[in-house]
Amino acid sequence: MKNTTQQKLDDALLNAGKYIEQMKSMDDKQLAKHLDLFREQMERAYKQGNKEAYELLCEYEKQTIAARLMKI
Repeated sequence: MKNTTQQKLDDALLNAGKYIEQMKSMDDKQLAKHLDLFREQMERAYKQGNKEAYELLCEYEKQTIAARLMKI
């Protein structure tokens, strides 16, 4: 059985296009705030050696950056 983090990563990868489209409608300041938060959490996950959480947060970061780029 997959753990919750792995299920979230699978979902994020499977539905990336849908999530990016949703984020494109968000305010850029809000997206920037999300990026800051993801990066803080990534640093914490890395220091704790939590590879699965780090991978999930990297995917969230990538999707958020993609949404911001598409808004330009």
